[in-house]
Amino acid sequence: MASLRKRLGSRRPLADVFSRHTQAGTRLEPLVRLAYVLLAYWYVSRLAELRPLLDPPSPTLRWPVAWMVWVDPGVGGSVVLALGLGGALLAATLPERRGLRALAFLGLLEVLALKYSFGKIHHAMHGWLFLSFLLIFLPEPRSGWAAGRARKDRQQALFVWSAAQVALALTYSLAGLGKLVGTVYQGLRGQPTPLHPSALARHMADRLQQTDADSLLGPWMIEYGNWLWPLMLGTVYLQLFALQAAFRPRLHRWWGMGLIAFHVVSILTLTIDFNPNILLLGLLFVASPMAPPVDPKGIWADLPILGAFAPQSKERRASSILARNRNSKASRA
Repeated sequence: MASLRKRLGSRRPLADVFSRHTQAGTRLEPLVRLAYVLLAYWYVSRLAELRPLLDPPSPTLRWPVAWMVWVDPGVGGSVVLALGLGGALLAATLPERRGLRALAFLGLLEVLALKYSFGKIHHAMHGWLFLSFLLIFLPEPRSGWAAGRARKDRQQALFVWSAAQVALALTYSLAGLGKLVGTVYQGLRGQPTPLHPSALARHMADRLQQTDADSLLGPWMIEYGNWLWPLMLGTVYLQLFALQAAFRPRLHRWWGMGLIAFHVVSILTLTIDFNPNILLLGLLFVASPMAPPVDPKGIWADLPILGAFAPQSKERRASSILARNRNSKASRA
């Protein structure tokens, strides 16, 4: 496990690790509160979309809301929405209370289960569901996780936040891996792959034809797709190595901004709603409490694959030489 963490972690050591953990603990508390404020905002911004849940026409209920068969649909829908919005507001007010954080998770689970009892299950809010579940495991207020409190509890809180970052990054890495597998499959069949210069234009044209959507930038990007093809390569790179970036604090903000830019372009071209994902990336990565001050050399060194071409520091070169000498002596012995 330690070897895997070392491989995924930063190539250049971060200075003042313990000091940074104390600072990260200080930044974490307002971020936890903000998470529930954003969740409450989602409920309010989707009221028109969630309004039909108050009087559902006998849907096929998902298991978290199976209890609604014993109550009036209007009453059940009202209870579910009140639980969701109320739980988010209470957790935003008192985020240090584990019981309220658990209530916010239960409320979101109930709302999504009822919302997706009408047909297809969408995954736009699954990241928020994972986050609200993981936040339950933050320490209680008597232990605390901010600066000046017990180091053990502060470390536990940062571990929980890191777990949320890894969970979100894993979804992007799996998407990138899927694109690579699709590239091999299409290549073997003699079809244009995502690595083909026309891939971006083909993908957008196919999507817009399926949905018959009115895209703001779609037609323009289809026309100049060959020139914009590097955007496709950049997207595959960002997605594929998102998991590795989650273990490298220097990359958190920049990787988050890169993935947000990808979602913004998708909204303007493919008219896909990525607003929940954008808020989640901003919370977990752009505002990452573990991200250190900007270090261009360190960022370059931490970039997956590209970091191999970064100039090494004197300390790193010296340690590499010593390691080679030790290996050489061991082999001769």
